[in-house]
Amino acid sequence: MYKAVRKFLMLHHHLPLQGIGNFRVETIPAQIDIANRAIQPSSLQIHFSEEKLPAERFFFNFLAQELNITEVQAVLRFTDFTTQLLSDLLEDKAVIFKGIGALKKSPDEISFQPETLPQYYPTITAERIIRQNATHIIKVGEQEKTSIEMQTVLQENEEIIRSERWWIPAAIFGFVGIAAIIYYYFVLHST
Repeated sequence: MYKAVRKFLMLHHHLPLQGIGNFRVETIPAQIDIANRAIQPSSLQIHFSEEKLPAERFFFNFLAQELNITEVQAVLRFTDFTTQLLSDLLEDKAVIFKGIGALKKSPDEISFQPETLPQYYPTITAERIIRQNATHIIKVGEQEKTSIEMQTVLQENEEIIRSERWWIPAAIFGFVGIAAIIYYYFVLHST
Protein backbone atom coordinates (compact mmCIF):
# COMPACT_ATOMS: atom_id res chain seq x y z
CA MET A 1 0.00 0.00 0.00
CA TYR A 2 2.88 2.40 0.80
CA LYS A 3 4.25 2.20 -2.75
CA ALA A 4 0.87 2.90 -4.35
CA VAL A 5 0.22 5.82 -2.00
CA ARG A 6 3.67 7.32 -2.66
CA LYS A 7 3.23 6.90 -6.42
CA PHE A 8 -0.14 8.69 -6.32
CA LEU A 9 1.34 11.54 -4.28
CA MET A 10 4.26 12.03 -6.68
CA LEU A 11 2.05 11.86 -9.77
CA HIS A 12 -0.88 14.00 -8.59
CA HIS A 13 0.80 16.19 -5.92
CA HIS A 14 -1.85 15.59 -3.27
CA LEU A 15 -2.91 12.69 -1.06
CA PRO A 16 -5.76 12.73 1.46
CA LEU A 17 -5.48 10.29 4.37
CA GLN A 18 -8.92 9.78 5.92
CA GLY A 19 -9.02 10.85 9.56
CA ILE A 20 -5.34 11.89 9.58
CA GLY A 21 -4.68 14.75 7.20
CA ASN A 22 -3.58 15.73 3.74
CA PHE A 23 -0.22 15.57 1.95
CA ARG A 24 0.57 17.94 -0.89
CA VAL A 25 3.65 18.41 -3.03
CA GLU A 26 4.72 21.97 -3.75
CA THR A 27 7.04 22.90 -6.58
CA ILE A 28 9.62 25.49 -5.56
CA PRO A 29 10.69 27.46 -8.67
CA ALA A 30 14.30 27.85 -9.74
CA GLN A 31 16.13 30.62 -7.90
CA ILE A 32 19.04 32.85 -8.81
CA ASP A 33 21.79 33.08 -6.19
CA ILE A 34 23.56 36.28 -7.19
CA ALA A 35 26.14 36.16 -4.39
CA ASN A 36 27.39 32.71 -5.39
CA ARG A 37 26.78 33.27 -9.12
CA ALA A 38 24.57 30.19 -9.42
CA ILE A 39 21.10 29.16 -10.52
CA GLN A 40 19.40 26.71 -8.16
CA PRO A 41 17.09 24.26 -9.96
CA SER A 42 13.42 23.92 -9.15
CA SER A 43 12.64 21.34 -6.49
CA LEU A 44 9.74 19.53 -4.87
CA GLN A 45 8.77 19.88 -1.22
CA ILE A 46 6.19 17.78 0.63
CA HIS A 47 3.85 19.46 3.13
CA PHE A 48 1.37 17.94 5.55
CA SER A 49 -1.73 19.57 6.99
CA GLU A 50 -4.27 18.15 9.36
CA GLU A 51 -7.05 19.33 7.07
CA LYS A 52 -9.19 16.24 6.67
CA LEU A 53 -10.27 16.00 3.04
CA PRO A 54 -12.22 13.02 1.76
CA ALA A 55 -10.48 10.75 -0.73
CA GLU A 56 -11.71 11.15 -4.30
CA ARG A 57 -13.08 8.41 -6.48
CA PHE A 58 -10.19 9.10 -8.83
CA PHE A 59 -7.78 8.05 -6.04
CA PHE A 60 -9.63 4.79 -5.39
CA ASN A 61 -9.69 4.04 -9.12
CA PHE A 62 -5.91 4.60 -9.22
CA LEU A 63 -5.42 2.41 -6.15
CA ALA A 64 -7.54 -0.39 -7.66
CA GLN A 65 -5.44 -0.35 -10.84
CA GLU A 66 -2.15 -0.32 -8.92
CA LEU A 67 -3.13 -3.21 -6.63
CA ASN A 68 -5.07 -5.17 -9.31
CA ILE A 69 -8.25 -5.25 -7.24
CA THR A 70 -11.75 -3.87 -7.58
CA GLU A 71 -12.59 -0.34 -6.58
CA VAL A 72 -14.69 -1.52 -3.60
CA GLN A 73 -11.77 -3.62 -2.35
CA ALA A 74 -9.48 -0.61 -2.82
CA VAL A 75 -11.79 1.51 -0.62
CA LEU A 76 -11.83 -1.17 2.09
CA ARG A 77 -8.06 -1.74 2.02
CA PHE A 78 -7.33 2.00 2.11
CA THR A 79 -9.75 2.48 5.01
CA ASP A 80 -8.01 -0.33 6.89
CA PHE A 81 -4.64 1.23 6.03
CA THR A 82 -5.57 4.68 7.35
CA THR A 83 -7.21 3.15 10.46
CA GLN A 84 -3.97 1.29 11.21
CA LEU A 85 -1.95 4.47 10.66
CA LEU A 86 -4.21 6.42 13.00
CA SER A 87 -3.98 3.76 15.73
CA ASP A 88 -0.17 3.72 15.39
CA LEU A 89 -0.11 7.49 15.75
CA LEU A 90 -2.38 7.39 18.82
CA GLU A 91 -0.02 4.82 20.41
CA ASP A 92 2.85 7.34 19.94
CA LYS A 93 4.48 5.29 17.20
CA ALA A 94 6.12 7.12 14.32
CA VAL A 95 4.65 6.30 10.92
CA ILE A 96 7.34 6.31 8.25
CA PHE A 97 6.43 6.69 4.60
CA LYS A 98 9.53 5.79 2.60
CA GLY A 99 10.18 8.55 0.08
CA ILE A 100 7.69 10.91 1.74
CA GLY A 101 8.60 11.39 5.40
CA ALA A 102 7.58 10.51 8.95
CA LEU A 103 4.41 11.35 10.88
CA LYS A 104 4.42 11.51 14.67
CA LYS A 105 1.63 12.41 17.08
CA SER A 106 2.39 15.11 19.64
CA PRO A 107 -0.08 16.06 22.39
CA ASP A 108 -2.01 18.58 20.33
CA GLU A 109 -1.11 17.90 16.68
CA ILE A 110 0.45 15.54 14.19
CA SER A 111 3.95 16.62 13.20
CA PHE A 112 5.53 15.78 9.87
CA GLN A 113 9.23 15.48 9.06
CA PRO A 114 9.62 15.32 5.25
CA GLU A 115 12.36 13.37 3.56
CA THR A 116 14.66 15.33 1.30
CA LEU A 117 13.63 14.55 -2.23
CA PRO A 118 16.32 13.92 -4.84
CA GLN A 119 17.47 16.79 -7.05
CA TYR A 120 17.07 15.83 -10.68
CA TYR A 121 18.94 18.82 -12.05
CA PRO A 122 22.31 20.18 -10.89
CA THR A 123 23.04 23.71 -9.74
CA ILE A 124 24.31 25.76 -12.67
CA THR A 125 27.05 28.34 -12.36
CA ALA A 126 26.07 31.64 -13.95
CA GLU A 127 29.03 33.71 -15.07
CA ARG A 128 28.50 36.97 -16.91
CA ILE A 129 29.87 36.88 -20.44
CA ILE A 130 31.06 40.19 -21.83
CA ARG A 131 31.67 40.19 -25.56
CA GLN A 132 33.74 42.98 -27.04
CA ASN A 133 32.32 44.79 -30.07
CA ALA A 134 29.01 42.92 -29.92
CA THR A 135 25.95 44.96 -30.84
CA HIS A 136 22.90 44.64 -28.63
CA ILE A 137 19.82 46.70 -27.81
CA ILE A 138 19.81 48.91 -24.69
CA LYS A 139 16.70 50.58 -23.35
CA VAL A 140 17.43 54.20 -22.36
CA GLY A 141 14.37 55.78 -20.79
CA GLU A 142 11.60 55.11 -23.28
CA GLN A 143 13.95 54.75 -26.27
CA GLU A 144 15.81 51.72 -27.51
CA LYS A 145 19.34 52.27 -28.79
CA THR A 146 22.12 49.98 -29.92
CA SER A 147 25.28 49.60 -27.87
CA ILE A 148 27.30 51.37 -30.61
CA GLU A 149 25.00 54.42 -30.49
CA MET A 150 25.36 54.55 -26.70
CA GLN A 151 29.16 54.33 -26.91
CA THR A 152 29.29 57.31 -29.27
CA VAL A 153 26.93 59.31 -27.02
CA LEU A 154 29.04 58.53 -23.95
CA GLN A 155 32.27 59.49 -25.77
CA GLU A 156 30.73 62.81 -26.84
CA ASN A 157 29.65 63.48 -23.24
CA GLU A 158 33.19 62.73 -22.02
CA GLU A 159 34.68 65.21 -24.53
CA ILE A 160 32.16 67.87 -23.46
CA ILE A 161 33.07 67.31 -19.81
CA ARG A 162 36.79 67.62 -20.61
CA SER A 163 36.23 70.86 -22.56
CA GLU A 164 34.14 72.30 -19.71
CA ARG A 165 37.01 71.84 -17.22
CA TRP A 166 39.34 74.47 -18.76
CA TRP A 167 38.99 76.64 -15.70
CA ILE A 168 40.73 74.14 -13.37
CA PRO A 169 44.26 74.62 -14.84
CA ALA A 170 43.54 78.37 -15.22
CA ALA A 171 42.61 78.61 -11.53
CA ILE A 172 45.78 76.74 -10.50
CA PHE A 173 48.01 79.03 -12.60
CA GLY A 174 46.14 82.08 -11.29
CA PHE A 175 46.64 80.95 -7.69
CA VAL A 176 50.36 80.34 -8.29
CA GLY A 177 50.67 83.81 -9.91
CA ILE A 178 48.92 85.56 -7.02
CA ALA A 179 51.08 83.65 -4.52
CA ALA A 180 54.23 84.75 -6.43
CA ILE A 181 53.12 88.41 -6.40
CA ILE A 182 52.34 88.27 -2.68
CA TYR A 183 55.70 86.64 -1.98
CA TYR A 184 57.50 89.27 -4.08
CA TYR A 185 55.89 92.30 -2.39
CA PHE A 186 55.74 91.08 1.20
CA VAL A 187 58.82 88.92 1.54
CA LEU A 188 61.36 90.44 -0.88
CA HIS A 189 60.39 94.16 -0.45
CA SER A 190 60.04 94.11 3.29
CA THR A 191 63.81 93.92 3.85
